[in-house]
Amino acid sequence: MTPESAPSPKPGAWAAALSLALAWAWWWAPPVWAQDEEVVLQKYLAHLYLGDPLETVRRIYPPTRDWPSYREPKGGVNRIKIQRVSAKHFPDEVDIMWVGMRGDRVVEIQLIYGADYTSETTPESLAKELALVYGEPKMSETDKFYWTDGERVLRVFYAQVPVLRGKRKVAEMRTSLQLMTADLVRRKGE
Repeated sequence: MTPESAPSPKPGAWAAALSLALAWAWWWAPPVWAQDEEVVLQKYLAHLYLGDPLETVRRIYPPTRDWPSYREPKGGVNRIKIQRVSAKHFPDEVDIMWVGMRGDRVVEIQLIYGADYTSETTPESLAKELALVYGEPKMSETDKFYWTDGERVLRVFYAQVPVLRGKRKVAEMRTSLQLMTADLVRRKGE
């Protein structure tokens, strides 16, 4: 059979093939609204996993002095404050790390970056970087960018940090990245 003798396609054959291909793609591709549910957040941040025991936190960040802590009234979480000067090893660019413990397990990891990092990387720009991995973030009523997979929540926002300027104590806004179990957000009502 030569190209000249081949039967010509029937009118509308291309349209039928295209609509069949689109129907197949629609059937197998998840709808846009369902893609949010398929995000799976890593439960790992700054060498710690959600669920790690306190012993692991102390092994990864050996204390050079006692770490201050306080118990949150909502959520029943004991928040431990780890600063660069109070641990032998510490993540680059981070000034303060808060580790939330429920019982003997990590349920929250919050990194508060230094002034230099914050001047280069705002929460908006960090959220744009994370959007490449997790998709577009949602925005909370308290101006926090966040992603959730139903089990974990990842948030990016400005955190207030008290600093000394001369003899006065003032609050500076610093870029912060926080990973926590989803039930903490529900308990806090955020």
